[in-house]
Amino acid sequence: MKLKVIEEIIEKANPEVERGLEVSKKEYRERWQKVQIAMKEKGYDLAYACGSELDRSDIAWLAGVFDPIIERYGIIIPARGIPVVVAGSEGGHVIEDCLKASGAEMALLREYQISDEDYRFARFERLEDVVSRIVPHKPAKSTKIAIFSSSQFIPYDHINLFQGKFGAENTIFDVDLLRRIKYEKSLTELRIIGMANRIADASFLGMLAVLEPGIRELDAAAVGDYIMRRLGARRAGFPTIVSSGTRGRTVLGPATNRVIRKGEFVSLGISPTFNGYHGIMRRTVKVGMELTADEQAFMAALEGLYHELIKAVREASEKNLASSFIDKRGKEYIERTKLKTRLRRLLHPREPYTFIHNTGCSECQEGYGAVTPYSDEPLANQAALMVDCAFMGFDEKGNFVFPVEYAVIEDCFWKKGKRIGAFNRLPLNVQEFVGKEISSMPESKVNPYHRDVEEEK
Repeated sequence: MKLKVIEEIIEKANPEVERGLEVSKKEYRERWQKVQIAMKEKGYDLAYACGSELDRSDIAWLAGVFDPIIERYGIIIPARGIPVVVAGSEGGHVIEDCLKASGAEMALLREYQISDEDYRFARFERLEDVVSRIVPHKPAKSTKIAIFSSSQFIPYDHINLFQGKFGAENTIFDVDLLRRIKYEKSLTELRIIGMANRIADASFLGMLAVLEPGIRELDAAAVGDYIMRRLGARRAGFPTIVSSGTRGRTVLGPATNRVIRKGEFVSLGISPTFNGYHGIMRRTVKVGMELTADEQAFMAALEGLYHELIKAVREASEKNLASSFIDKRGKEYIERTKLKTRLRRLLHPREPYTFIHNTGCSECQEGYGAVTPYSDEPLANQAALMVDCAFMGFDEKGNFVFPVEYAVIEDCFWKKGKRIGAFNRLPLNVQEFVGKEISSMPESKVNPYHRDVEEEK
């Protein structure tokens, strides 16, 4: 398993990771104030966001709940004062520990308990009591509450709970209010995301080192996960991706026990979560054999798309253009690019999804800030974004058309005003490092767009 190089990677990367770099209680209070000012402008007395293992971002950003477990949970934000996180009796202990970072309060609600166990010593409160405590002297039926969570995520029971308490006319979905505020990142957030991406690069280097014919997908993923945790990442934005051969068609397929065969393409992806924020590294490589000319052309075209997108981001940032300009440039590149199919025809490659998305306390589920043909506003002034460009080698019927099943390049980059830079150091093409025992990326091979955000004042 090449244990020596794995430990060398950790030893070299470890001094670069600031384990104690966290969001301060002062910054959490500033976040609450921003949200509360926006709430008051719209006449809201309360706001509510719901969370779970699948949608952690909102309450992570508001209260530092980075490690939810078991039940769903929520946060009630008054128009003034300290928010209260509401949780069930099973996961409440973990959430209470998380809240030490932000200073938010917590209440246990029986409505959030999903286990049928009997918690004899749990001290449950009623929703009515929590609301009365944070919004005193106001009748429930005249209290206006904003729901920050998407209707795709929030349980029907929670909506019934609030509509029953405040009335349907006073329970209002306003999902963009919070999403727009947290789209703009503080310098601390950008620095933490930078650390997450240093961990992503190191973890990915370890995965490349062990990638040889005969290894199982899960064994390669285990190396990335091991390095990630040794460097301080508590969890991941998604299950580590190792999809080989025809499994490339899964696009985001988590690793399995499948044995990787000589000559197969493998898509790799890892998203370390460092102190609540996410990094990324995704690439596609061929194992045990050189690329054919057609395969090289396919991969080179994908690199060309990446360059085109970064140039478009830079131009849009300098001229304060609507971010749809970036999407348009990417689509235009694809329209003028034709690649040989397996049947020797020339066709345009097909991209599977949006080229750029927002990131932060999730890898890609921030809910706002993705660059699409309909994005009529500029990028945030200070943001963390992920450029995620990919080509599918199969058509809508599942027929294998191009010489590669699926290929991806995904990096994280920062934006501060008119300036941008990639957090990641790994090059766009990592084919030469497959199976190679190197403990750090040579300077001559570093991503040409890499710049540490700390260098930018």
